[in-house]
Amino acid sequence: MTAPRSALIAAWSAAWFAGHVGPDEVIDAVTGTDAPHRVTGLPDGCVLLDALLACRRAGAPPRVVLPVPGDVRGVPGPPRFRAAALEAGEAVVAPGLGLVPTVVGYAPSSAPSTVTWRAHQLEATVPDHLQLSEVSYELATAIRECATALAAADVAGGADELGTALADARRAGERLHLPPGHPPRAVALLAQAERMHAVLHLALLSPAGGAVDATGVAARSAALRPLETAVRRARVAGYNAGADELA
Repeated sequence: MTAPRSALIAAWSAAWFAGHVGPDEVIDAVTGTDAPHRVTGLPDGCVLLDALLACRRAGAPPRVVLPVPGDVRGVPGPPRFRAAALEAGEAVVAPGLGLVPTVVGYAPSSAPSTVTWRAHQLEATVPDHLQLSEVSYELATAIRECATALAAADVAGGADELGTALADARRAGERLHLPPGHPPRAVALLAQAERMHAVLHLALLSPAGGAVDATGVAARSAALRPLETAVRRARVAGYNAGADELA
């Protein structure tokens, strides 16, 4: 499991704007083992650095959004951008400019993934700032209530599975790829959020969990849903924390 590329752009670009890293370090962090990223839809340039320079000229660091069906909070118009961001499950938002990635992998081949960012002109909007303290509380509450709901629904196997998965996924919180100077409270929040994101990914691989009938499966799904929302909000807040400090 890795952080969304849009999230890495948000975190590393904020560090660049703050003077903690240079633009080459941002590109290296976002690209990772991918082939060089390309950008379409901009009048000038066709590489990722051109898009990030456009964000810098706009005067504010880019932010990540992680929309899902039924929750497109923080995603500005036009509708075409919203639809593209929703389909990708992630996007970058800056004043007047949005970027949505298309990723093509070649597994099991060792060829690097290719990533193309589609640039969109955005409507003026106010950034959706999430308070770290608020989302930290929401995440802690969701974790506790999820475990309680699973037990109350008599899907104890699911609860045990969740605990085991959390232990197995602990390393997800230790592999954060964040820039120097990222707010410490955000780092701690992301460590927990990425662990839980890995847990939820594992839980989705076994939709029934400890449930033995359709009612149990539905109850397990209902118990996990608020946790999914809290994890997503924590990731958005955590990766955008550097941009929030510059606002």
